[in-house]
Amino acid sequence: MISLLILSHSPKIAEGVRDFALQMTGETSIIAIGGTKTGTFGTDYDRTLVAMQKAVEQGEVIVLADIGSARLTGQMAREALDEKLMDRVFLSDAALVEGALIAAIAIAAEQSSKEIMHQLQDYLLPKSD
Repeated sequence: MISLLILSHSPKIAEGVRDFALQMTGETSIIAIGGTKTGTFGTDYDRTLVAMQKAVEQGEVIVLADIGSARLTGQMAREALDEKLMDRVFLSDAALVEGALIAAIAIAAEQSSKEIMHQLQDYLLPKSD
């Protein structure tokens, strides 16, 4: 089983992207983590780590994030996992909305994580220098 983990600074953005992807795919496993524990804008390492651990125990996880520090939170949570579990978490720099939709459809079609990550390459955000 492959899960999609959406990380955003905004609870509304995370939930909105999740809802949008679910409308297109149905019962796909999509986890949305947005904002801090208190509901303010930001990222929450602890919630991210717990969600990632639960998801990776069921299979593989593809992580998409809105901007830099959310990506960093995802990366730090991945690195905190046991090495065997870490290898089942895939971080993508794809644009959040487009990437989530592409990944959710591919997960629903039972494609492999390798195939999904390859598809997400077409939706990468430009790197800033």
